[in-house]
Amino acid sequence: MRVELTSVRNARELGGYRTVDGMTVKSGLLLRTGRLDDISDEDKSILKNTYHVSDVIDFRMDMERVKMNFPDGAEYHHVDIIDDSQLGEKADKGGLPEMSAGEFLQFIETAENLGIFGENMYITFLENKVGQKGYREFLKILIKANGAVLWHCTSGKDRTGLAALLILSALGVDEETIVKDYLLTNEYNAEKIAKTRKYFLEKTNDEEIAEKAVLLMDGVSEIPMKNVLAHIKRKYGSVMGYIRFLGISDEEIEILREKYLI
Repeated sequence: MRVELTSVRNARELGGYRTVDGMTVKSGLLLRTGRLDDISDEDKSILKNTYHVSDVIDFRMDMERVKMNFPDGAEYHHVDIIDDSQLGEKADKGGLPEMSAGEFLQFIETAENLGIFGENMYITFLENKVGQKGYREFLKILIKANGAVLWHCTSGKDRTGLAALLILSALGVDEETIVKDYLLTNEYNAEKIAKTRKYFLEKTNDEEIAEKAVLLMDGVSEIPMKNVLAHIKRKYGSVMGYIRFLGISDEEIEILREKYLI
């Protein structure tokens, strides 16, 4: 469901999804968005007064956090998912569009070699110690929150999408619905995706580079999500098995269900 913010991209919530046992995710409590850097005062007011956001979770790397903007009264949590120590300064906000084609390809190659971009990047996010600690903290914040929780990364698609996978799975939403929610990024970011593709095609005249730019910056592909789901099933039996591996108890899962389902 769309969250009507004019200054924040990819803003939506998880309310309304049905679980396999016939319950429904409560509306207005679980919000996922792109970065809040340029959020307007009006949109901040909406998050504070309409959604009563109590906690904001920022999954961005230090180099991405040029600004830390969030609604008044909300508690801010910086939760790392990626170890950014080997990426270099070019990953800073606005850095990618300023790269030459050669620099961009080198950046992509570095990210792919580190396993943080490409078809298996979500496996890296969930299997590295930083990501495991981060997603455990994410679920713990949801357990303790006294109001709506908003989580975001830069574009609100990859780290944010995996967080949605975890909480929707914990609540009992089926896999097909979760994948559809993940792919909604391509709809919500459609205008930005078109601009990014056009920009890199004009700059490089290379379809492959343009597509990689889109997937890095604005869009998503079903392949990484399908790959991580297959990996989780092989290694942990199910997403719930992975959540328990993170140290989330059955009692805490029940708290999540009581808090976020009707």
